[in-house]
Amino acid sequence: MMKTILNISTGIVAMSMLACGGAQTSPQVETSDIPKWALTPPGACGVGISKVRGNLGMAQKTAEERGRDALARQLQTKVQGMIKDYQQSGEAEAKDFTEELTTQVSRQLVDTTLIGTSTRLAHVSDNDPQQYFALVCLQPEAFIGAFEKMNELNGKQRQALKRRAALEFEDLDNQLEKLKD
Repeated sequence: MMKTILNISTGIVAMSMLACGGAQTSPQVETSDIPKWALTPPGACGVGISKVRGNLGMAQKTAEERGRDALARQLQTKVQGMIKDYQQSGEAEAKDFTEELTTQVSRQLVDTTLIGTSTRLAHVSDNDPQQYFALVCLQPEAFIGAFEKMNELNGKQRQALKRRAALEFEDLDNQLEKLKD
């Protein structure tokens, strides 16, 4: 009798294993077509992303504006913040107690002028919902030309800044070409 129960149990376990081991399907893996540059933008560039809501032109302009905002935040951001931390401990009715309260408030302000920005790369995703990605970068010529308008620098300082900026923008162009592949 015990042997019959053992054989039946073994049979049930074996059938369960066979049923589970039947035609296996791979799990649904959701892929995204987010461009690499949107996750790790090169220097002197900002990424803007906007949902396409039936008007591609509006999504493009919004993504570009957001890209400029991200770029401006890299160059100059004023951060104001405050953390309040309150702690009290004591004893009441022969029992210890502790009170704690922490609050935090922060804001970031951007107020800068960007000279010579352009959208270097753009991508519209195929996923639902569709997203418009814009990589907004400083334009080397316009940025370098801005040095000419600075009154505080002497000629030698201007030339050094222009050379360094030109080298950095050349490197940026090389990095952007790698991202296109």
